[in-house]
Formats: sequence, C-alpha cells, structure tokens
Amino acid sequence: MTKAQRIAAAWAGLPASELIDQVRLLVKARDAAARAVWSAVREDPVIAARVRGALAGLKAEYRGHRDEAMWLMWIGQVQQQLAVQAVAAPVAEPVVEEVVPEPEPVVAQWVPQPAPTSPRPVSDAPPVLFQEPAPSAN
Repeated sequence: MTKAQRIAAAWAGLPASELIDQVRLLVKARDAAARAVWSAVREDPVIAARVRGALAGLKAEYRGHRDEAMWLMWIGQVQQQLAVQAVAAPVAEPVVEEVVPEPEPVVAQWVPQPAPTSPRPVSDAPPVLFQEPAPSAN
C-alpha cells in the first residue's frame, strides 16, 4: 500500500471537522504527493464522496475571503482530479448504433401579426394631479 493509499484509508475514519482540516492542507499543498492522494481517494467512492463534501464546505468557507479566487481555483482543480474516471478495460459487448432518420427541414414563412387592439390596462396607482404654485406675496 502506497503512502497516498494509506492517507486515503485513514480519511475514511476521520470525523468531518478533521477531514476538512486534512483536505485543506492537501488542497494548499498542490504537489505530486497531493495528486497521488487525490488519485487514491478517487478509487474509493465512499471516501471520494466525503472529500467532495469537505471541498464544498471549504468553498463555502472561503467565499468572501480575501484569497477567495485562489482557493476556489485550487478547490476546482481538486474537484476536477476527483471527477476524472479511471480508464476502464474495454467491454467485450458489441456496440449497436441506432440509426435515426433525419427529419425533413421545415421552412417557416413569417406572417406579421396585427397589433393587439385592447385598451391600455387600468393601473392600480391613483391619478396624479399637478397644480400651479400659489402666487407669492412680495
């Protein structure tokens, strides 16, 4: 078992708060060892789900932070690494392609519609009356 696999296995038993702290440290590290851990995490769907939850928590935590852009970029990179699917062996079943006939093109002719003849809708606002100012006594 490699060091990355041992780290991923240890994360399975950690409480959520400790897992978030460990994930934060590894997100910040961004080195080859961190990438190896993300690959090991990706192999176990349960641990991967917990780590994705921790990443979502970190994203929320760093919203509005002065280093928000940097952390969101790092977290996004880790999420992409976790989303990469391992290359699976080819399946021996033949692939059947479904043939769908192409629909005939439809040309629509534009016909101008007459303007609606209904009166303006009645407003709920009271009417406004303007009055001349009273003459001032100089």
